[in-house]
Amino acid sequence: MSSKRDHHKKKQANRPILATGSEGIALAIRRHQEGQVQEAAKVYRQVLAQKPDHGDALHFLGVAEHQLGRSESALRYIDRAIEVLPEHPDVHNNRGNILKQLGRIDEAEAAYRRAVDLRPDDVNALCNLGTVRRERGELEAAIATFREVISLEPGHAPAWQNLGNALGALNQFEDALAAHREAMRLSPKSADSYRHLGAMYYAIGRIDDASEIYRQWFALFPSDPQARHLIAACTGQQVPERASDAYVREAFNQFAASFDSSLARLQYRAPSLIADALSEILGDSDAMPAVLDAGCGTGLCGPLLRPHARHLAGVDLSEKMVERARERSVYDRLEVAELTEFLGRKSERYQLIVSADTLVYFGALAEISKRAAQALQPEGFLMFTVERSSEIDAPEGYRIHPHGRYSHTRGYLLDVLCRAGFSGTSAREVTLRKEAGKWVDGWLVTARVARVPSSQ
Repeated sequence: MSSKRDHHKKKQANRPILATGSEGIALAIRRHQEGQVQEAAKVYRQVLAQKPDHGDALHFLGVAEHQLGRSESALRYIDRAIEVLPEHPDVHNNRGNILKQLGRIDEAEAAYRRAVDLRPDDVNALCNLGTVRRERGELEAAIATFREVISLEPGHAPAWQNLGNALGALNQFEDALAAHREAMRLSPKSADSYRHLGAMYYAIGRIDDASEIYRQWFALFPSDPQARHLIAACTGQQVPERASDAYVREAFNQFAASFDSSLARLQYRAPSLIADALSEILGDSDAMPAVLDAGCGTGLCGPLLRPHARHLAGVDLSEKMVERARERSVYDRLEVAELTEFLGRKSERYQLIVSADTLVYFGALAEISKRAAQALQPEGFLMFTVERSSEIDAPEGYRIHPHGRYSHTRGYLLDVLCRAGFSGTSAREVTLRKEAGKWVDGWLVTARVARVPSSQ
């Protein structure tokens, strides 16, 4: 049993914090810096209850709300802070960060420009402005901006990293490698440094060097699922049958803010390929009662599927991606869940399941195919894209690549879907997007449930 002293301590810890004014702000900032974001937000609100126009409390509560996943609420506080502190560059810079996360690139750029106008040597705002330019595909302008940051602060690791990414996008690989090495030298305990340098080695075909960088990353962060997965992908050793939930969740949470713009630069075609194939199959038929976007990501397929669905559901493992999908306002239901588990619930049956470039994170497809068949109504359709492999390169039917994704052979796809209860399966050769300047070969697969599958 706990002592009276322990009980008293627990009671004290649970007691609400009451703080206002400069003392309250100092306490909130301390909590915020310690990572206690929820507690910091409570104190900021207490300060604002006493003084609604406290600029710092409005500003930092906006930052906290964004960190807690409430970005629209964050913007409201930041905008109020700007009314109180119109010439505070940090408020404009943080406004840009939130807008960029929301995909509102034009507004983000305007906020960063305002921050730079107010403080021209603000290296963080300048660097952020460079990332917006890079997302727009204005690579030369982005490079010039990152070099300006470095001239002002040579030890600015994010600027070196962003410079490396922009140079790599222009195929200036040696300069890109040099920039990434400098970023890692400046920030040797940053997982991002290893991830970006390893990716650049992979992009130019130096797989052994990429493997070594990933091993160093794993040695520093042995619980990092991305490091573990990419080592397996590069070495071909201890390759999992599918990417782990942790790997997929972490990778796509990081990628969510720039996902749409990045894929636009890569001329990503999977959603339009699926939409065209659906039009061929369905013609002018009525919308289906229930359609599932399996691995919906930020919802790129959503607007294309909406005309074919009376009820459109989406599921994805990344909560950040689902947040972006929700902003499109085209889905009737969105859920954060692992796809195999979600399909296995049998709580809803669909007439159509679509999956654009999600199964590239699965090697073995037997279980997910079986679950998809069981989640479809009789005569329901399954349509998905995966990357293409040959029987010579993938004698087992699938293989992992150094970038961490899997590719599949046509024979494997037809066989595994047949065993799951599908018929009339077609696998059409397509190109999915560009990577390192080259088209990625893929399959556009369409199948139909031939019978009511067994639950065994």
